[in-house]
Amino acid sequence: MSTRRMVAIGLALVLFVIAAMPVSIGAPPLGGGAVSGLTPEEARVLRGLDYGNAWAQLEYLSGLGEKTAGSAEERAAQQYVYDEFAAMGLDEIWWETFPVANWKHYGTTVKIASHGDEEVPATVYGDTYSIWGRVDHAPYSFGNANGGRTLVADVVDVGLGTAADFATVGDLQGAIALVHRDDNVQGWPNTPAEEAGLHGASAVLFYGYYDGYDNPEGLKQDSVFSPVPAISISPRSAQHIQDLLEAGPVTLEIEGRVDTLSEKFSESVNVAGILRGTTRADEYVVISGHIDTWWAGSNDDCSSIAVVLELARLFSEARTLGTFVNERTLVFMSVGAEETGGPGGTWYNWLVGSYEFVLAHPDVLAGLVVELNLDGVSFRKTSGRYWVENTWEVNPFVAEAIGDLGLTGAVAYYNPVWSWTDAWSFAAKGGGSAIQMMWIQGFDSYYHTQLDTIDVQSPDTVQLVLRLNALLAIRGVHALVVPLDFQPTVDWAASYLRSERMTVPAAAGDIDAALAALATLRSRVVAANAYAADVSARYARATTPDEEAAILAEADALNGALIDARRIITPWTLGEGGLMGSWDVFLRSDQHAHDYGFVSSAITALHRNRIGSALVALEGVYTMEWGRHFSRHTYLTLFDGMVNTYMYWGDDFDQQQAYVDVQGIYLGLKDGSVSKAAALADLIWIRDAQLLPWFQEDLRTLVWAWSRAAAVLDAALP
Repeated sequence: MSTRRMVAIGLALVLFVIAAMPVSIGAPPLGGGAVSGLTPEEARVLRGLDYGNAWAQLEYLSGLGEKTAGSAEERAAQQYVYDEFAAMGLDEIWWETFPVANWKHYGTTVKIASHGDEEVPATVYGDTYSIWGRVDHAPYSFGNANGGRTLVADVVDVGLGTAADFATVGDLQGAIALVHRDDNVQGWPNTPAEEAGLHGASAVLFYGYYDGYDNPEGLKQDSVFSPVPAISISPRSAQHIQDLLEAGPVTLEIEGRVDTLSEKFSESVNVAGILRGTTRADEYVVISGHIDTWWAGSNDDCSSIAVVLELARLFSEARTLGTFVNERTLVFMSVGAEETGGPGGTWYNWLVGSYEFVLAHPDVLAGLVVELNLDGVSFRKTSGRYWVENTWEVNPFVAEAIGDLGLTGAVAYYNPVWSWTDAWSFAAKGGGSAIQMMWIQGFDSYYHTQLDTIDVQSPDTVQLVLRLNALLAIRGVHALVVPLDFQPTVDWAASYLRSERMTVPAAAGDIDAALAALATLRSRVVAANAYAADVSARYARATTPDEEAAILAEADALNGALIDARRIITPWTLGEGGLMGSWDVFLRSDQHAHDYGFVSSAITALHRNRIGSALVALEGVYTMEWGRHFSRHTYLTLFDGMVNTYMYWGDDFDQQQAYVDVQGIYLGLKDGSVSKAAALADLIWIRDAQLLPWFQEDLRTLVWAWSRAAAVLDAALP
C-alpha cells in the first residue's frame, strides 16, 4: 500500500463500519458467463494456476530487500519482472521511466551512551534527514561530534509531541525528542516532527503507529517530512528508554547517513507485459501491483507482483496451448514508486508510477473495462473476512465472481476505492473501474515494518487471490457488454446530497438541482441496463453469423458509451480530503458541507455566548481533528502543504477539496486573545465567503457532469 494515510482515523474503526454495512449484491454482469458457478472454460483455465510458482516468486521477490522509489534495488527488481515477461512470449513489453524523488539509506545506529553503549535497533524514517548526508549532492549535517557525523544528546520523553506536551517539558535545547506516534491524534508524524524542530529538538525518535497497532518489535517506515532527523525505533526499545529515564538522564549517540535526490536527478520505471486481444484489442483489462517496498515488504507488495507474474504466465500459456482466447487486451503491470517519490513542496507524493501510467496511456483508459489492482495479497489472516475495495459500478461483477467461487462467507467488498493504492489513479484520475485486492485484518501492526516478511504470509491467501482475479480477468475479456451498472453510484451520491441538504439549508436550491440531474442520470442508467440485457439476450439467441455481427456492433457502440459515461461520472463525482489531504473519499461537495456544518454550529454557539460549545464545534472542522493539538506554526506549515495540490493530485479534476483555516480563531477563543465578536465576524466570513461558494461550485460541477453523462448514455440508446 502507499503511505497509508487513511490509517490516521483508525483502520479498525473503518473495518468495523464496513463489517456493519450490507454487501449489496446486484444482477450478474451482462454477457459475463454463467449466473451460478463456473463455465467449462473458466474451470479449465483456473485449473492451470500454479500456486507453487506464485509462492516461489513471492519468496524470491521478498529476498531482494528494500526497494524504494528510484533506487537501484527497485530498478533491479523491475528488470527481473521484465525478464520474466520476456520468457513468457507476450506480444509486447513496455519499459517506461518517469522522474521521482529518491533517497539512499546507509544505515542508522542508536546507542544508549549513558548506559554502556547498548545498541537500540533503529532506522531513519523514509525520505527525511539522517544525522548527515547530501541533498541533491549538497552536504548537510545535524551532528555535534565526529565532524558532524554523530549526534550525542540527552533524550526527553515528550509523549505524543503535541504543543501541550512540549509546553510541559519546555524548550529541548538540543535534546532528542522521544515521541509516541499515534496517527489518530497527530494525523501524520510530520506534525510532531515539526513541533519538535520548533521547540529546539536536535532529532525526533519515533515509536509506534496508533493505539492498538503498536507492534512491540516493529520499526516503522513511512514518508515523513521533518526539519530534523526523524528516527524510528520499536515500542519495546522506547519502553526500555523510558524505564531508564525514571532513574535519571539518558544520553543517546546516533549515527547515520541518508542521501536524497529530487526528481531532477532520479527516475523510477513501470513495466508492463501485453497480451493483445483478438477482436477487441483497443479494450483493456489491466492487472497490476507495485514493485517498490519499505523493508522486504513481502505482503506489501511483493505478494502482488508474484500474483501478477503468475497470472501473466497462466494466460500467456493458455493462449499458446489454445485453451484460452482473449478478445480484449490483457495488461500485466509492475508499477514503480507507489509508496512515495513525488516532488517536494506538496503533500501529495504517493501513487506516482500509476499516475504516470494513466497520463502516458490515454488509449488504455479510453478502452479500460476494469483494472484489477493488487496490493498486499498474501498476509496470513487470523480472523475476519478478506476485503475487496471497488468502484460502485462493478458491484454486481464482483459479487457474482465471489459467489461463483463459493467465497461469499469469506470475501466481502465495499465502495468506492480510496486513495491508498494505485487503484485510485485508474479510477479517480483515469475514470476507470477498479477492483482493489485486498486489505486483510491483522496486518496493520506489521504494515511498513521489518516484520512484513515471508514468515507471516500464507499460500492460502495467495491461492484465493489468484482464483478470484483470474476469474475476473476471464470475464472481463469475454463480456459481450462491459459489466458496468451505475445505479450504485447514483444511490451513493443521492445519499450524500440528502444529508447535505440538511447541513447546508442555504444551498437547498442548488442541491435540488443536483438531485434532479442525478434523477435524469438514473433514468438513463436504467434504460441502458435494460438495453444491455436485451442485447445480451438477442446475441444468445442469434442463429447466423450476420445476425451475431449486427448485434455485436450494437454491443460495441453501447460499450463505448458506457465507458465514456464512466470517465465522466467517476472522476467528477469523487472528492478527496478529510482529516489530512486525500485521506477521505466522499462526494465532491461533501468536505465543504461537512465544514460548513461545524462552522455554523460554532457561530450559533457564539451567538448564545457558549464559548466552550463553539470550541467543540470548531474541533469538528477537518483540519482541526489534528490541528487543535499543535501550535500555530506547525499547523500552518502542514496546512500550506495540503492546499498546494499541483501535479499528481488536484489539478486534473479539482478533486482535492479546499480547506478552511479556523485554528487561529480556535486558539484565540481558547486563550482569550480573540474576542467573541471578532471570532463571530471571521467565522461568518469563512462560512459565507468560502465554504458556501465552494459548495455551490461543487454542486454546479456535479450537475454539469451528471447531465453530460446522461446525454452520452441517451445517445447510445435505441
